[in-house]
Amino acid sequence: MKVIFMGTPKFAVPALIKLLENPNFNVVGVYTKPPKASGRGMNLVKSPIQVLAEAHNIPVVTPKTLRDSEVLDKLKSFAADIIVVAAYGLILPTTVLETTEYGCIDIHPSDLPRWRGAAPIQRTIMAGDKQTAVCIMKMDEGLDTGDVILRHKIEIPKNITAAELENILANLGADKLLDALLLIKNDEATYEKQKEEGVTYANKIDRSEEKINWQRSAAEIIAQIRTFSPPYPGAYFVYNNEVVKVIDAVHINTTNSQQSTKVIPGLVMDNNLTIACGSEFIRPTLLQRPGRKMIHTEAFLRGFPIPKEVKVK
Repeated sequence: MKVIFMGTPKFAVPALIKLLENPNFNVVGVYTKPPKASGRGMNLVKSPIQVLAEAHNIPVVTPKTLRDSEVLDKLKSFAADIIVVAAYGLILPTTVLETTEYGCIDIHPSDLPRWRGAAPIQRTIMAGDKQTAVCIMKMDEGLDTGDVILRHKIEIPKNITAAELENILANLGADKLLDALLLIKNDEATYEKQKEEGVTYANKIDRSEEKINWQRSAAEIIAQIRTFSPPYPGAYFVYNNEVVKVIDAVHINTTNSQQSTKVIPGLVMDNNLTIACGSEFIRPTLLQRPGRKMIHTEAFLRGFPIPKEVKVK
């Protein structure tokens, strides 16, 4: 089976590796987003998928759009049987969806129709979901509205970060992709229509969402911190006009300081940096100042004191 693979970030890498290792499939071309300028020198950096494809001498195409007629002609020239998509980052027009005999299938890391859209993993963690899934979906013109070929549900481990969940779902998705492709190849695939109820949209993450709003509950703030833990930018608060990133924290239900200090969201309740939220408290365990390494709270406070009864923003 001749396959065109479309993907860009690290999430897509396990799927491409599985395809390259399986003799039932021949990856004839790879589409990925163009290299991006990055770092202080603004050097062009290739996507993880481009690096992997070039290491295996697979033709790589990096169009800025798939709506150009020349791009479509190039796509057709690969004479592929199917297109596999994993976090590609470009919209596939109908002309692309209809290019191959078996159309396009997508690895989607959520329990569809929950969290359709650009950031399903981050929204899953931010919402405090207890369960998620990987769906292998036959793509149509809608936003993640296609029929589901395979669905594999998992319980979300407690205290997991978005980055850790992404790694789990990337590897699970790669395995399920091969299962789905074999079903399609053997004409044994079934197609489950998505339910009309329970639809939610995983809007693209906005940088403003990284700032901690202390009016929210401790549970919500912990979920926010785990959403933005590295390699994502990090949730943060501001103290003395300096951004302090909270890389990890624990949820505190009660504190001995409650009775002696009026509880105001954002108020530091003790000398261990327990901070009041809209309800209950959190205590950061791993922090980072701009340009510095991540360090544990005890060491952080020795170099950057944040005393009891001050308010962080």
